[in-house]
Amino acid sequence: MSRLIILASALMLGIGGAGCAPTIASQTVIVSGVGPVAVEQIEVEVVAVAPAFRLATVRQGRFVWDVFVPEPFGDLRRVQAGDRLRVSRVEGVALGARRTKKGARPGIAYTEAVSETLFQNLPEKFVARSLRITARFQAFDPVTGVVSYVGPAGPNSLKVVTPAVKEDLSHIRSGDMVDLTLAEAVYIQKL
Repeated sequence: MSRLIILASALMLGIGGAGCAPTIASQTVIVSGVGPVAVEQIEVEVVAVAPAFRLATVRQGRFVWDVFVPEPFGDLRRVQAGDRLRVSRVEGVALGARRTKKGARPGIAYTEAVSETLFQNLPEKFVARSLRITARFQAFDPVTGVVSYVGPAGPNSLKVVTPAVKEDLSHIRSGDMVDLTLAEAVYIQKL
């Protein structure tokens, strides 16, 4: 896999929290425990890059956010302010949830690769990984298994299938800041 695709996937920067992303229903992927999920596609603009600090800032609509990009995702000097990226993304399921420390701010941190077995019929060139979103918890519906939150890119919701994660969410109050870990598959194209 080319370093550019890996770097670009890191710069997806919070698309996991982008509730305003238009859905492209022409293609679906089967997510284990959820069923068919549409591939979302959005475009973001790189606003700024600070390679020495491994930080990048992107914008999608009125939302602008910073993301720390870990070293395995490559050299940030290849990405410049003004670059446009098309992000194709499949959201998986919640892998974990916990309260954050007081004073935490919304943010996104990309963590590690996840098993592609979570995603069946995943198109070629998609990369499966996990990310942690720090967000304001709104609600958890144990009947539908859906958690609602407001992250760095606005309001969103996520399916929860693991009993341990459902149990953790049942102890969190509306308005609390939480760290939600989720699985996703992504493919990035530089426009």
